[in-house]
Amino acid sequence: PEPQVTRAVSRTRDVPTPKEAIPTTRSEAAHKMANIRRATVRDAEAIGLFQMRAWEQTYRGVVPDSFLDARAAQPGTGRWAERIRGGSRRVFVAESASGRLLGVASTTHSSEARHGLPALELSTLYVDQGSHGTGLASNLLQAAISEDDAHLLVFSFNLRAQRFYAKHGFERIGRRQLDPGTGLNEERWIRQLPEPDSPTR
Repeated sequence: PEPQVTRAVSRTRDVPTPKEAIPTTRSEAAHKMANIRRATVRDAEAIGLFQMRAWEQTYRGVVPDSFLDARAAQPGTGRWAERIRGGSRRVFVAESASGRLLGVASTTHSSEARHGLPALELSTLYVDQGSHGTGLASNLLQAAISEDDAHLLVFSFNLRAQRFYAKHGFERIGRRQLDPGTGLNEERWIRQLPEPDSPTR
C-alpha cells in the first residue's frame, strides 16, 4: 500500500500515478530509456512531491479531502530523507533520460515476518500515468524485490493494482482490514516462490 499506491497507493497500495512533473508520452521508446537506480538523500524532495501527486490523482474523491489536504501541506521530504539516510527503507527511483522522475519503489524488512509473512515488504510503488502500460512498473518491482518472497498491502478498490500484482505472482491472503488513516479497506497480498529443486546426487 504507502499507489501501481503497492497500498501499490502506499504502502504499496497501488501502482499509482505521478507525482512530480511527468512526461505525457506513453511510448515504449521512452520507457526503455528510463534509468532505475537507488535513491539518494538528494532525491527526497522529488520523491515527496511525486508521492503527493500520485495520491492526489489516484485518491481524490475516494479518501477524505482532509486527508489529502494534510499530505499536500507536508509533502514528506524530511520523511523520505530520513528513510534513505537511515536505511529503514531501500528506495529506488526511475527517471527519464532528462532526469525527470517517472516512478518510485521502496521496501522494508517487516517485523511481521514472525507471523508467517516474508521478511520483505513492498511499501511503495508509484509510476506516473504517462508510463502506465510500458513495463516500467514491472521493472521497478523487479529492482525492488528481485526474485524474493514479499508481501504488501493494497486498497480493496484498486483492481488495477491487484491485477498487476497477481501477474507478478502475488496472491491475496487473510481478510480485509481497515486502514485507519483513510478509512478504506485494504488487503494483504503475498508472493512466496517455490523452493528450487534440490540437486540430485
